[in-house]
This record gives sequence, structure tokens and C-alpha cells, in this order.
Amino acid sequence: MADKAASKNKVPSVGLSTGRLLRTARRSQNITLQDLSERVNLSVGYLSQIERDIATPSLSSLTRLAAALTLDLGHFMPTAAARGLVSKAKDRETTWVRAGCMTYQRLHGEFPGATFSAYLITLPTGFVGEIDQHIGEEFVEIRSGRAIFEIDGIVHDLGPGDTLHFRSDMRHQARNPTDDETLLFWLGNGPALRQRPDMEARRIDD
Repeated sequence: MADKAASKNKVPSVGLSTGRLLRTARRSQNITLQDLSERVNLSVGYLSQIERDIATPSLSSLTRLAAALTLDLGHFMPTAAARGLVSKAKDRETTWVRAGCMTYQRLHGEFPGATFSAYLITLPTGFVGEIDQHIGEEFVEIRSGRAIFEIDGIVHDLGPGDTLHFRSDMRHQARNPTDDETLLFWLGNGPALRQRPDMEARRIDD
């Protein structure tokens, strides 16, 4: 089970309609699903599932979507306020894309030139993540529970203390096959979570 630091903030039982917000924002800017797909490196089919609230995007994908639509991430989900250089455990907020899915606790600070993001992420029981691929690299450490990561077709079964470091342009997916939550530490240096308007997402064919 996740430790106290990851579970002290209760997630409401009613989540945001991410799909409806995404569809409304996209249509208001006269952007087609195909155009958006090319901007964020997600397939048209997957974007359609998000808009119909069938699929829940990861924080990485939702950040790219917000950047492509020139919106703040907070348009789609509650976001933790920046707290300078230090992140006190007692002050951390838990955020989520949709209730019942992954939850995030932001660990990184904010200052000019910062290049990576860090989160404590909780994977709920039976979680199956999206297949993602984008610029950057990622580092994961399992704090509690078990997680299976598939990286470019190779399966890695990880338990407490195990780590994984990979290029984000390799197709990757995470899942929790157990009946308990999995807590992991995630560190990434790509633009996925710090995308600026002047940064254009690179298209990688499905």
C-alpha cells in the first residue's frame, strides 16, 4: 500500500470531465483531431477516446495537450502551486487527472532554467497506462508495491527499491497488476511536463 506521504490527501469521488474540456477547447480553436494528433504525438484514435472520456491521459500527455492548445494545465485538472526551491512533505498537495486513476505529488521546485520534473505517483490497483513516446528521458524508483513497465517491447517487472532509467522516445507503458496500490518516484527531464510555447512537439509515427 502507498505510504502516508502519498495517501494523506483524499481524492474526491467525482472527477473532472477531461474529455469534454478537451473537445470544447479544441473545437473553439478550430483544430481537428488530426492536427492535434500531429502536435502532441498521440494517435487520432486515442485522442478521440480521451474526448469521449473512455481513456484517461497521463500527466505527461495532458501537459502536451494543454501546451498545444495554449492553455494552462490547470484548465484540465487541479494543479499544485509552485513552492519555490523546497517541497515540504506536510505541504504537498495530491493532484489527479480523473478520480480513481493515477495521483501525483509534485516534488520539484520552480526557478528560471529548471529542466526536470519530479513526482511521487500512485498507481491504483489494476492500473493500465497509456502507451507513450516523446522527447526526453525518465527515471523511476518503486517505493512500495509492484509495477510492470514495458519499454520498446521488453517487459520489466519491478518491486520495492528497483529502478528503471530509459529514453522517453522509446515506446513505454506502465501497469499495476496487483490488488494493492503502487507508489513510485518519477523523474523526467523532457519537455513533457515543462513544455513552453516555443517548444514544438516532435511527431513520432505510431
